[in-house]
Amino acid sequence: MTPLKLLCILYKKQYHCQPCGICRIGPKEKYFHCTKCNLCLATDLKDNHKCVENVSRQNCPVCMEDIHTSRIEAHVLPCGHLLHKIIFFPHVSYTLCMYVFLCSQIICNDCQAHCTVSFHVLGMKCSSCGSYNTAQDGGLIAAPAVNT
Repeated sequence: MTPLKLLCILYKKQYHCQPCGICRIGPKEKYFHCTKCNLCLATDLKDNHKCVENVSRQNCPVCMEDIHTSRIEAHVLPCGHLLHKIIFFPHVSYTLCMYVFLCSQIICNDCQAHCTVSFHVLGMKCSSCGSYNTAQDGGLIAAPAVNT
């Protein structure tokens, strides 16, 4: 056992997560590392959350603090975004996730294509060339209804 792992175990039941590259507050049995989200999550979320690639590498949208290295547990919203668990409120979840049902008209600054795409607060991908170098070209519109 390495000295780093021993220190992690002895101090507040911490464990070292190799993929995260940092020590986490444990115990380890209550957490798993989601490789797609790139974050340790509570075991009750295993196979029960929407994975968003490298989602933990973003700041909490409310307090703007780093989520990946935080000692505060993350709360996974239905859309897959993360908030610090201590600041989660249902109305905040609704405000952030309501954009899941909206589209936006964009213009691509690379290929000059005009597209209608799903809205996302971090950026929108051109459906013509795949670039994220886009700008809104009009307001938000409701997503088309899906026939089931």
